[in-house]
Amino acid sequence: MDCALREELMEAVDDVWAETLRHLPLSSGQEDLTREKVEFAAVVRTGDRETETMNFGRGNNARSGIAAAGGHLRIDRSVHPDIEVRKGDKFVALDRAGEPAFEVLTVDDRSHLRLICELGDA
Repeated sequence: MDCALREELMEAVDDVWAETLRHLPLSSGQEDLTREKVEFAAVVRTGDRETETMNFGRGNNARSGIAAAGGHLRIDRSVHPDIEVRKGDKFVALDRAGEPAFEVLTVDDRSHLRLICELGDA
């Protein structure tokens, strides 16, 4: 796929699906002072859907789905290159009623396009 076309497609997806999040960096359950709290827009998918495949192509059937209460976050690396997300961090969905929080269960940083985080309830 052409790089310009890929960027245009990602931008179109983000324009429709992105929402404002606050990243709360944690280390051993405590605030991580080495990383800043930051607010940004990214795509978060959660809700009352059927189990969604999140095995990142590894063929790990034991991890082939996520619970409906969790979800996943896709951060555009070209727009937010400095965000460092780690397992155990939290995100607050600022545009959602009640501003629900999610805990980062896993981080897949192998794509140069998106940082993909599997989320659970915090």
